[in-house]
Amino acid sequence: MHLPEGFSSNDELVTALRHGSTREHAFRMMVRTWQRPLHGHLHRALGNHNDAADALQETWVKVLKGIESYRGESSLQSWVYAIANRTAIDMLRSRQRNLNRWGDDKIGLDEDSGAPLSEQLADPNAWNAWHGHDAWNEQASLERFVAAVQSLPDRQRVVFVFRYFQGMSYRSMAESMDVTESTLKSLYHHAKAKLMAHLA
Repeated sequence: MHLPEGFSSNDELVTALRHGSTREHAFRMMVRTWQRPLHGHLHRALGNHNDAADALQETWVKVLKGIESYRGESSLQSWVYAIANRTAIDMLRSRQRNLNRWGDDKIGLDEDSGAPLSEQLADPNAWNAWHGHDAWNEQASLERFVAAVQSLPDRQRVVFVFRYFQGMSYRSMAESMDVTESTLKSLYHHAKAKLMAHLA
């Protein structure tokens, strides 16, 4: 994600978000610039538009409330994504408690995702790993890939999204999800196998 219009650096945006006179404008510009990619990421992780919209709203609230605690150890974009990831994980944990199981039910596809398929795929070139050539921008191919990811069981889907699209380390995921790295590696392996079988 690039910086919002009118801000030339990470520090400039953070400073604006921390001052009362500039906070509202800076926050509005940040939301306008990062809303769609964040929604696409959460949609892939949670499997449907409504949950993604709820998680996105909660993410923005946490960002605004927590901006004073931002230490600058990573870019603001990475920090916002980390908050979104934790929010998605919390939502999946709540879903698990409600269902008394994790990963048994597949989440149905939402026909109205709120964004074009090309924007749901954070890194369109990543499609090459599955499709085998450069025709990643074919609508039908993208549709099949996104549908396959969304149809994975909860835990497999969120691990695949965080690892494949966001490049999160197994250690970071283990800390966030309170599971072992070996479990995460197994979930990722099974997710990849299911996707390859689905797309074969």
